[in-house]
Amino acid sequence: MKYDKVWVILSYASHFFLPVVFPALVWLLVSSGYVKKHAKTVFFVDLVPTACNILFIIVVGLYGFSTGDEAGTTFIVLFMLIVMVVVNVIIFIWIIVRIVKVATNKM
Repeated sequence: MKYDKVWVILSYASHFFLPVVFPALVWLLVSSGYVKKHAKTVFFVDLVPTACNILFIIVVGLYGFSTGDEAGTTFIVLFMLIVMVVVNVIIFIWIIVRIVKVATNKM
C-alpha cells in the first residue's frame, strides 16, 4: 500500500522510457486495484501513438508504392506528421498533469 503511489508515478513516467511494456507489466503483476487502474489507463493511452505510427507507415507505404505520386505522398507525410506531433503534445501534457496529481494526492 505504501508503494502504490510510486508504482503509479512510474507507470505514467514510463511513457518517456518504456511505453506500453512497463504499464502492461505493472498492470499484470501488481495486486493493488489503485495501481492496476492507473497502469491500465497508461497502457491504453500509450497504445494511441503506437497505433498512429503503425497506421502512418501503412498509409504512406501503400499510397507511395501504389501511385508513385511524390506530391501526394509528401502531403500525406506532412499531414500525418502534424497529426502525430499534436497527439504526442497532448499526451505529454496529460502525462505530466497526471504525475503531478498523483504526487500531490489529488487523485
